[in-house]
Amino acid sequence: MLFVSILIQASADDNLVKTTCKHTPNVELCLKTLRADPRSATGDVTTLALIAVDAITANAKKASASISKLRRSNPPNAWIGPLKSCGFSYNKVILETDVPVAIEALTKGDPKYAEDSVVSSSGSADRCEKNFSGSKSPLTALNTVVCELSDVARAIIRNLL
Repeated sequence: MLFVSILIQASADDNLVKTTCKHTPNVELCLKTLRADPRSATGDVTTLALIAVDAITANAKKASASISKLRRSNPPNAWIGPLKSCGFSYNKVILETDVPVAIEALTKGDPKYAEDSVVSSSGSADRCEKNFSGSKSPLTALNTVVCELSDVARAIIRNLL
């Protein structure tokens, strides 16, 4: 009987993930992101939002590391300015401001402030991509993931408003 109870609870928890992800702009990314984190098995919508914000953090850290590596690799002159600007966006704006503010707002029950912060992180990643106008960006994949995760996080957070 205990096993049946556990199965029923697991099914109910996965239903929350499915239902939540259905209302996001990227259902597959949402499902993949939330199901990869064990907290989604027992979490509420706030927990799901925190998982999405944590995924933004992880990818922003990857982008920041890539930017640092590219800046040390003697990049083409056309990349020097954009890489510097992107480095600022990822380190200062996303990792030091947007994401921490979103996490704090979610944990304190202020979803509107959290929503504003994830929207800002998406805008920063988008601006990073646009900084490479006229040349191919070496950060396209990471910028895209950060933007898409931010959109998913925003949609999840909107369930809390």
